[in-house]
Amino acid sequence: MSYLITCSSSKNCPQPILSSLIMLSYPELNNYRKILIELSEIKLDWNRTLPAWKLYSGNYSKLYPQVSEQNWTKPNTDVKILSALFGWIKHTDRIPYYDLQMKSKIGINNKFVYRIWNEFDVLQNLVCETDIDLLSDNYRKAINNNAQLNAIQPNVRFTDRGVQKGRWLNEKLILL
Repeated sequence: MSYLITCSSSKNCPQPILSSLIMLSYPELNNYRKILIELSEIKLDWNRTLPAWKLYSGNYSKLYPQVSEQNWTKPNTDVKILSALFGWIKHTDRIPYYDLQMKSKIGINNKFVYRIWNEFDVLQNLVCETDIDLLSDNYRKAINNNAQLNAIQPNVRFTDRGVQKGRWLNEKLILL
């Protein structure tokens, strides 16, 4: 079971720690990641990275700061982040700074990023029935056109843009 969350547009400044595309989890996504990087024309500095959870914990981030560092760094924590640029990554994957959202338009056809991922038709293959879905609608659309996932929806109504999800996730990770 994994917790499925979105990336954050609020990011911290990476540190001089080397990583690479081939070091990311889910290597079966690497060809699609390369296409997105090319279409978006984003220049990535793989010499300056952070673990995804730390990169996405910027000043204006909602969900990520609600989870304690202790919970992010537990060996049994299993959180999959859906990144607009990289697709599924683990919260521990070291990634460079980038600026791209699922609702961004890229490429010569000026397509939404979520449509491109949806057309690749690869993200659903990495979702398990026992995963817990904390994604937003635009991120679900990257997986499935009708924004439906084959994952468990928490029996909670979240009414904000991430703070409540972050607190809920933190409570669940404490129990691991």
